[in-house]
Amino acid sequence: MDSFRAFSITHALAVATLALLIVVWIAATRKAPASAGPSAVERALAWINLAIWFAAHLWWIIPPALDVRTTLPLQLCHVAAILASVVLLTRRRWARTLVYFWGIGLSTQAILTPSLTDPPDSIWFWGFWQQHGFLLAVALHDFFARGYRPGWNDFRLACLATCAYLLAILPLNLLLGANYGFVGDSTPETPSIVDVLGPWPQRLVIIIALVFVAFLILKLLGGGWRRLPGHR
Repeated sequence: MDSFRAFSITHALAVATLALLIVVWIAATRKAPASAGPSAVERALAWINLAIWFAAHLWWIIPPALDVRTTLPLQLCHVAAILASVVLLTRRRWARTLVYFWGIGLSTQAILTPSLTDPPDSIWFWGFWQQHGFLLAVALHDFFARGYRPGWNDFRLACLATCAYLLAILPLNLLLGANYGFVGDSTPETPSIVDVLGPWPQRLVIIIALVFVAFLILKLLGGGWRRLPGHR
């Protein structure tokens, strides 16, 4: 089968399927009685996600698959995918905050402009959509079905955590010649927003500014949304 291409029929079907699943999950949760702890479905999804995450990344860090420039689980979405399970299992405020800002503010770029070439007959095609789709689904589910609303302290936490990630990943990218976080001295093999942001390292300033604006918009829109009765 031919390689996956962004903006193709396959891409459209993947996004449409993901959107449908998210809407169904949110609707089902909102119909159920509010609960202080995780539901059976949330627990199951959280543990399945963790099992898939560890199995997939164990494969990629063992030779011959290992390539320290591309296969280490150091992309921001890799970290956030773990936190998505933490959200479902514990509803910790800090985890909900990072999943909200990272899942909606940043991971949506991976869904709109996927860094993916594997076709649907490859297990890694499904792994890509599971990881990014699960992260976005948990972020939207937590907002629309579980009542998470970001405050200014949450906005500050998201900005500080993102800056900490950036400060940690930049020297590692330079050391390895990698592009983790898409802030390295290269661009993705597939089309993305990075392609139009200019040369490195000047584009880092634009990337940081865009992330700040995206987080600010999420805070202003999300913080003003009507809170669901019985949720906190």
